[in-house]
Amino acid sequence: MLILLVKKTITSILLLLIVSRCAIFAQNSQYERSDFQRDSTYASQLSERIDSLFYKEQYDSCMLIIDKALVFYDKLGLSSYKMQALTRRGAINRIEGRFSSAMADFSVVHEYYKQTGNVKGEAAILNQIGAIYRLRGDYPTALDYYFKALANYQKVNHKPGVSSVLNNIGVVHLYQKLYDKALEYYTKSLAIEESLKNDEGIGTSYLNIGEVYRKKGDLQKAADYYLRALVYANRTNDLDAVGTIYNELAGINIDNGTMSDVLKYLNIAHNTFVKTNSPQRIAECEINFGKYYQKVGQLSQASLHYAKALELATKNNLLELKSNAHYQLSNIYDKQGKTQLAYSHFKKYIATRDSLFNEDNARKSIQAEFFYRFEKQQEEHRIAQAKKEAEYAERIKQDKVIRFSLISIISLAIILIVFILLHLQKIKQKNEELNYHQKEILEKNEELQQQQEEITAQRDEIERKNLILEQSQQIIADKNERMIGSIQYAKTIQNALLPKPEKFADLFADYFVIFQPKDIVSGDFYWINNDDRYTYAAVMDCTGHGVPGAFMSMIGNTLLNKIVIEWGVFQPSIVLESLNEQLLQALKQKEIGNTVLAGIDIAFVTIDRHEQKIYFAGAARPMLIIQKDEIQLVKGGIRSTGGFQPANIKPFEGIIFENITPTQIYLFSDGYADQISTDRKKFGLQRLIDLIYQSHTKPMDAQRDLLMRMMENHLHGTDQLDDICIMGIRLKSELMT
Repeated sequence: MLILLVKKTITSILLLLIVSRCAIFAQNSQYERSDFQRDSTYASQLSERIDSLFYKEQYDSCMLIIDKALVFYDKLGLSSYKMQALTRRGAINRIEGRFSSAMADFSVVHEYYKQTGNVKGEAAILNQIGAIYRLRGDYPTALDYYFKALANYQKVNHKPGVSSVLNNIGVVHLYQKLYDKALEYYTKSLAIEESLKNDEGIGTSYLNIGEVYRKKGDLQKAADYYLRALVYANRTNDLDAVGTIYNELAGINIDNGTMSDVLKYLNIAHNTFVKTNSPQRIAECEINFGKYYQKVGQLSQASLHYAKALELATKNNLLELKSNAHYQLSNIYDKQGKTQLAYSHFKKYIATRDSLFNEDNARKSIQAEFFYRFEKQQEEHRIAQAKKEAEYAERIKQDKVIRFSLISIISLAIILIVFILLHLQKIKQKNEELNYHQKEILEKNEELQQQQEEITAQRDEIERKNLILEQSQQIIADKNERMIGSIQYAKTIQNALLPKPEKFADLFADYFVIFQPKDIVSGDFYWINNDDRYTYAAVMDCTGHGVPGAFMSMIGNTLLNKIVIEWGVFQPSIVLESLNEQLLQALKQKEIGNTVLAGIDIAFVTIDRHEQKIYFAGAARPMLIIQKDEIQLVKGGIRSTGGFQPANIKPFEGIIFENITPTQIYLFSDGYADQISTDRKKFGLQRLIDLIYQSHTKPMDAQRDLLMRMMENHLHGTDQLDDICIMGIRLKSELMT
């Protein structure tokens, strides 16, 4: 007894120690998990900031952030974030001509992706390295890397990557004057981009195909493809493509002898390339300037432009352009009678050309493509062989399973037979006992029969109730379907009340609208109108969302039309007071016992085109206005229109802006700023203001796309909590005259 008590005591102590240890470990794990989550969030924010600066081409600021981020990533061992940052830094170094630095970064990232088995990431880096060798004029090595990248992208069926590499291979063949091969790869890339409906990729393919036709001497086809590419370049705001197209169109006009628009095209191209800070593109433009002045007989001016092109090509190791510049200068000096200079440049042209286009390079290029196809065939053969081996192994495995199953079944049958034989004897012994109990069983049969009848009756009742339940469920489903159909039709009605895009286009120089209901229909609403003197714009945020909010938005729209259009009220403060009074009457909110507390928050703007003034008043909603590159948040009144009204209400106040300069106005509900992310944080009004100010110089469509993309990143899959409505308008210059 004493030994048993000691054992129980020891066991209890051990259990207490284990539970205590587990509690301490759980606390430590929670602390570490909290720290890790906070650091991971900051790492993600750094990565998003780097990507944002990179795509905005703010490379100096981007490099500063990358240097700080790399220290942070190394400290925490965040390898994936580090590789992303190194990739961005390598791309910037490549764009700005620092090829050695770019190769150093890309080599580190390539080794990491290779060790971790990231095929797609490895393909992207191989593509970047190939671009460096192409820019340095080492075309065989460039093709070697491009075909490796192509094979990796095809393994993971990544179509955008396949298209990008096919395009780059076409560029190399173009530089080597293998025009039919270049056209073959460009056409394959175009087919993929069209299947993906990628405007930027389609425009790039059209531009490249146009360049092939120009090199082949088919200037009409070249011009046709350049003009197609210009449509997509303007649509995607691709400055490099726009500049390249105008430069190529100028070159075609020079070749055709049509000189009227050449300087205009070249100036557009040169100014665009200066903005993008591309030495290669500027050098190409300088070559065309030289050709123009040479064509019109101004040889001195032509030689100056060729010399600028040569300087840029030499400084940035652009061998193709360097060769072309030497050739053009040789021709100019020959025509001017400067034989020694002409001969010197011609020798340099021959030397540079031979380094680009020699038989060994051509052989290596063909060999690179052959190796790619051979390795691809070997890979397909290896996959087919592995598949056969796997099928054979599967058959062997199935045969083993079948044999094991048969043996198991036979063994179980033998055991069962033995078990039956053993129990037969026992059954015989129990027969007499069973006969004895048979009489008792018969007596109970009648009782069981009676119970069975009761069970049958209960079963019939249950089946009847199940039938009623199924019918009720069908009725509910039908009602739900009709209700959803009605709400969908209500959405159609609500959309019909919204202003049409053509009306925005008539009233404003540029605009955008973001209108995203939380449910099918929205409690947010936007409204514009105009008359002989005034232009009006408003955004309303009604109480609630879904069907109740939609009813309120339709009431608000109707009352605004009545107050502004029928009554002719133009002062925003008076419009809001009238709307408040009309809502109280429409919803009978002044009656005692009325529990309808719904109201409307609204921001209302009137633009006086004659007096060049802007009037604003807000009911619990502000306005953002940008003038002279300065942004101002103009707050409205603290109360809404309609709903509960305090005893001492303050009238709505109007704000006037005079001496109007080019102006942008933004009206919005609280839905965008109040959206909550996965880490339970609001997007925030100040962050919205910063985004609008950072992008206000861009077209309104680009501003809208940025706002929607940032909201998608913020929500990251979480549900939208409220309706979203934002209206941005840029006033026409003629409104100010």
